[in-house]
Amino acid sequence: MRQRFALGIIVIALSTTHVFAGPATCVNDDDGRYPCDFFQFGGDGSFTVTAPGKPGYTISIVSQGVADGFADYGNGNISLPGPFFRSTEKTACWVSDATGFSICVF
Repeated sequence: MRQRFALGIIVIALSTTHVFAGPATCVNDDDGRYPCDFFQFGGDGSFTVTAPGKPGYTISIVSQGVADGFADYGNGNISLPGPFFRSTEKTACWVSDATGFSICVF
């Protein structure tokens, strides 16, 4: 009985967590355009992108249209200068207010 209960809890937890993952095209100011893998998390539009030989980037939503940006160069996430704002011209892009660095995912 306990095993069924535990399995039921796991199924409920998994069914309420919405994660989207799939292939995408990334564009950023340092690496140009390249194929990447897109992972959405948190249910608020936050995402991580990864690609072989490229840094991983994470945009973590703080509030609507505002996010913190992180890069992983192989040693874990480091905070990027920001905040990042969603571009009004290209809504697939997030731009650092501090540096102008942009991350776009299509």
